[in-house]
Amino acid sequence: MIIKKLYLKNFRNIRSADFLFSDKTNIISGNNAQGKTNLMEAMVCAVEKSFRTNKAAEMLPQSGKSSCDIKLEFITDKYREKNNILNCSINQRGIRRTINDISYKEALQLYPQLKTIVFIPEDLYVVKGNPEARRELVDETADMMNKIHRNMTNVYYKALKQKNTFLSSLRDESISKSQKMQLAVWNEELAKAGVNVMCGRLKYFLTLCKYTCDYYEELNNNSECLKAEYYSSVMDGTEFDISDTELILNTYIDKLERYSDKELILRHTLVGVHRDDISFYINGKPAREFASQGQIRSIAVALRLAQAKMFGEKWEEPPVIVLDDVLSELDGYRREFILKHIVDSQVFITGCNDTDFGNISGSKIWKAHNGEFDHIKTKK
Repeated sequence: MIIKKLYLKNFRNIRSADFLFSDKTNIISGNNAQGKTNLMEAMVCAVEKSFRTNKAAEMLPQSGKSSCDIKLEFITDKYREKNNILNCSINQRGIRRTINDISYKEALQLYPQLKTIVFIPEDLYVVKGNPEARRELVDETADMMNKIHRNMTNVYYKALKQKNTFLSSLRDESISKSQKMQLAVWNEELAKAGVNVMCGRLKYFLTLCKYTCDYYEELNNNSECLKAEYYSSVMDGTEFDISDTELILNTYIDKLERYSDKELILRHTLVGVHRDDISFYINGKPAREFASQGQIRSIAVALRLAQAKMFGEKWEEPPVIVLDDVLSELDGYRREFILKHIVDSQVFITGCNDTDFGNISGSKIWKAHNGEFDHIKTKK
């Protein structure tokens, strides 16, 4: 996928902006709070979801405008002669997207290669942050490799919400026979959905691990060894094969039943894929406890590079890479390493100073100021 043009109207602090991008590298420089990240968010939001918020209303300008529009023109490697138009309209009620006047869901069947890999400063804390961020990263990876994974996670979290609503509605810990039967039904539904989510994650987790560990070791001149492990709150250290879904399902249901008394007391579900986690180990030591800031950054960078590589191999087309205020926080060696390993992708970079990124051939540079963008240079 290559984004050729972008037009924005009333997105956060950007009143109006029009871009003709380089197929290679595009650099947006400027001081903080001038609109650089807003521009990156708008471009990513047109293709998939915002990396900053789940609320459409937050992307509208504070000036009171009731809607904003994003128009993005792109081509794909397989159909380079065809110019495609992606329209994205955002208002208080939500987001509506079309590609070539076809609804977005239907269009994605024709354009499965649409993908952005986003590096943001918050990625640097994924190792020591809460488990939800790590689960989201694994789900995101599985979804980009298999488009039905998102449906699986939606089914699971809907069932989880319904079961928790049922638990919270109970008056005391002693429940009737019919309520026990209802709880058993919820447990079975939750287990079936949970098995699909866990197996979907683990199907791609090993590849994500391998590439992440390889990139990490290269980033650190092969002086450190990284390992990553998936912790299942259901299997809890028991070895299993994801092809043995009957074993996993029976274990899942059995564990939910064993925890039912505690769940009745606490009024929420204590076991399931919503409580799974990822652990990283550097030379055998838990990264969450012992990793330095530099090591955490290396893991975060390696994870995104691994995602980009997996996507390129799956769809035979590199994703668009967005580096939002990340490269300037890394040393020269790591900056050069990232740029070297995303050379086949179209890249968008933001930072406070365009000189931080060296003399990148084939790049275009814009200066951001108060939501406006001036094209200042094109490097051949």
